[in-house]
Amino acid sequence: MGNINRAFLSVANKENLLDLAQPLADKDVELIATGGTKKHLEEAGLKVTSVDEITGYSELLAGRVKSLHPVIFAGILARDREVDEQELEKEGIEKIDLVVCNLYPFADVIKHNPDDHNLAVENIDIGGSALIRAAAKNHERIAVLTAPSQYSDFIENYNKGNLNLKYRKKLAAKAFALTNEYDGEIAGYLNNNALEKENNQPESDFPERIIIEGNCQKTLKYGENPHQKASAYLAADSSITGNDGQSILQGELVAGDKLSYNNINDAAAALELAREFPAKAAVALIKHTNPCGLAVSDSPVVAFRRAHAGDPESAYGSIAAINEPVDATLSREITGGRKYIEVIIAPSFSDEAKNNLIDRWKDIRLLAVGRFEEINNRRLEVKSIAGGFLLQETDDEKTSETELEVVTKEEPSEDVIKDLSFAWKAVKHVKSNAIVLARDNALVGVGAGQMSRIDAVRLAGRKASGRQRGGVLASDAFFPFPDAVEDAERLGIKAIIQPGGSIRDEAVIKACDRAGIKMVFTGKRHFKH
Repeated sequence: MGNINRAFLSVANKENLLDLAQPLADKDVELIATGGTKKHLEEAGLKVTSVDEITGYSELLAGRVKSLHPVIFAGILARDREVDEQELEKEGIEKIDLVVCNLYPFADVIKHNPDDHNLAVENIDIGGSALIRAAAKNHERIAVLTAPSQYSDFIENYNKGNLNLKYRKKLAAKAFALTNEYDGEIAGYLNNNALEKENNQPESDFPERIIIEGNCQKTLKYGENPHQKASAYLAADSSITGNDGQSILQGELVAGDKLSYNNINDAAAALELAREFPAKAAVALIKHTNPCGLAVSDSPVVAFRRAHAGDPESAYGSIAAINEPVDATLSREITGGRKYIEVIIAPSFSDEAKNNLIDRWKDIRLLAVGRFEEINNRRLEVKSIAGGFLLQETDDEKTSETELEVVTKEEPSEDVIKDLSFAWKAVKHVKSNAIVLARDNALVGVGAGQMSRIDAVRLAGRKASGRQRGGVLASDAFFPFPDAVEDAERLGIKAIIQPGGSIRDEAVIKACDRAGIKMVFTGKRHFKH
């Protein structure tokens, strides 16, 4: 790339623009700009050529058409070839050597004004996308900048004469990634908008074609195992990957080394579980994405103590999510006794709490994610398979206590209903086949990922080791046979919550009645694979 003689600037985000434009102007680069960008530069005392001086046309259609003109695009797309030079000379067109452009903030507009369709449409950038793509296509001759963060590095390389092809290719790659992401945001918005029913409830249909975009947040040391490479990406479209504004990837690491692949996976599971309980202090302990401790209480200290007591052996090396700020008192509870916590996710950490936790475990990671928000919006999740991926709505189904159907002769008390509701929220986060045992708003036993439901019951019973007596049992799917009820009776369980729907429901209900176990149906299944 030779010297830069002419630069075309058209930016929605004018941050740091003068840091780029002034050094160019100092080297007698002609600055060509569209309306708002031109005004910004001129107010800083720079000489700027307007687009209409180049094209002979003023902006049309209230600014919808500004730069879309052959004089502009021929100047950008012209190659260093004799045939192109001759054609430009014949038409009186000069080359453009640098394009600086960023796009209307479409994603921000639809985020803050989700119901204003006209505003969304007006913030679909046409000319900007075309400028960026044209410049990126012709990267063999010119450079394209699409973000304020690129300006200082560009000027440094420009001053050193380092605007080589390799550098321009990297800029072009970022440019095409930006327009691809931008188009994906628009397509996602229009698809969702088109699938709205008259009552504003989304249809169950999915679009014929879907684009999944993400920005690399960090390259990880390795994946699930040391021989696997891995990276973490923050989704550009929040509706596709379940990012509703509260994500592990958006948290602030206030202590410790970077999170690993497994840390992030488990931390995300812990955060999702803790968010199920916005009304009280909640503590979720996760191991291999399954809960190994969960409790809610009026006090976060009590909640942590009871969550850890649910399965102290499995909780060693676990990930903890706590929906209350961690202060000095809570940190002392966490660090006391024979414990080891790898990562703690919380709204915030006091300085004394951080010091206590770091003194106890030098390698602990502390992640501040802000106030835990209740999950209350429709989201989608993606699962990759060989040759493609599966897409489904996230399991955000909520079952209120009033929706529970008592199917046994005896009805559970109000306190038991609360324990059943607690267990039902917990079992949704356990890998299937899943059974949880709970008592007094705390998990005491978990049977996860078993191939048979009776094995899951027995595993949960072994984990509970007697603490389940007088407690409740939750099953993520129906009981195919009464044998699980018979095991529950031996475990001293006094109430069961399950979806129902088996052809043997009647036999299961009769087994409960014989055992004096109360049972409620939810009518909803919570498989998690």
